[in-house]
Amino acid sequence: MQSSPITPASLALNGGTPVRNKPFAPWPSFDAEMMSVVQEVLESGKVNYWTGQEGRSFEKEFASACDAEYGVLVANGTLALELALKALEIQPGDEVITTCRTFVASASSIMMCGAKPVFADIDPISHNITAQTIAKQITPNTKAIIAVHLAGWPCDMDPILEVARKHKLYVIEDCAQCHGATYKGRPVGTLGDIGAFSFCQDKIMTCGGEGGMLVTNNAEWHERAWGFKDHGKSWDAVYRREHKTVFKWLHEDLGTNWRMTEMQAAIGRVALRRLPDWIAARRHHAQILDAGFEQIPGIQVLKPGSDFGHSYYKYYALLDLDVLPTDWNRDRFVAALQAEGIPCGSGACPEIYFEKVFAKYNLEPAERLPVARKIGGQSLMFMVHPTLNETDMQDIVNAVNKVMRAITADAANQQAA
Repeated sequence: MQSSPITPASLALNGGTPVRNKPFAPWPSFDAEMMSVVQEVLESGKVNYWTGQEGRSFEKEFASACDAEYGVLVANGTLALELALKALEIQPGDEVITTCRTFVASASSIMMCGAKPVFADIDPISHNITAQTIAKQITPNTKAIIAVHLAGWPCDMDPILEVARKHKLYVIEDCAQCHGATYKGRPVGTLGDIGAFSFCQDKIMTCGGEGGMLVTNNAEWHERAWGFKDHGKSWDAVYRREHKTVFKWLHEDLGTNWRMTEMQAAIGRVALRRLPDWIAARRHHAQILDAGFEQIPGIQVLKPGSDFGHSYYKYYALLDLDVLPTDWNRDRFVAALQAEGIPCGSGACPEIYFEKVFAKYNLEPAERLPVARKIGGQSLMFMVHPTLNETDMQDIVNAVNKVMRAITADAANQQAA
């Protein structure tokens, strides 16, 4: 921690010397093995799900890692959510409850099958929906819940599942930001009925830009999902039926093509093997930030309890607005950190119902959800990915400390005046 006097003039935002000038190492990072497996697939010419074995192997391996019987590989995580809703036969007019703090796809996927997303408020610590906030939104039209495990922190699933059982609702886990996380020792993805994962660009694990996976323990939902993403093929016709003619009649339902390429699947298989080490690195980085931020007045550290195996897609903290001068807010605080050379943001959108698409279809709640509204002005997000190191984490702590000391000194001067 810096001990020399810090004033607003010391801030890089005001022309002072920044904490660091070196950019953070990027994520994702693709190593020689990943390059090699892609080259092998390309050289083989077997680049499609049906000509190679990478995609089918990835489905089995990823499902096993989630303690799931079945996996369905798709082109991206948004499609995994849409496929989950298709598998559960969610229909136009149905309602599906989801969180207001998430990426737009958690709700737009509901709209894509003709159903209505209903937004629930969040817990002030985990920033996830809870059984209590879900229960307030249940109506006779409610058919399912999409529980988003935000930034690597699993939802408190047991109470959510209890509410779902009481009202006979399906539970889809949106695990786009939560690969490798656990709840009470169990992997996320199979706590509810279906899990949907994303392998997009900077996720905890990626497949070279895009990718998604559906996991479930239900054979009927698996076969329905598997068939829809591949032109309506019948699992039974492909894998169980004896065909007496050269041409095989396989397509028994309407479907489309949401398949992933073999090159991406090959990257995913390597990434899956690296996942435990990557998560260990993320957790170690988070521990450094926890310890540092706990020494800085005005920064609230958000720590999960022992039931929650956080995988830290990103690291979230809260800014105490009461300690700031009147002309400072969270956005200015973030700008000050960025000027110090520290990547920082506000995190996932706290109230996605303000996206114009939802207003267009009259899907906003009657009133703003109070916890999400408050959190939206306080949330801070930091990077903790595996290509970073302890020095990077200490620079984050030093920068936050510097900015906080400078602006609290400014606040004291304002009060004195």
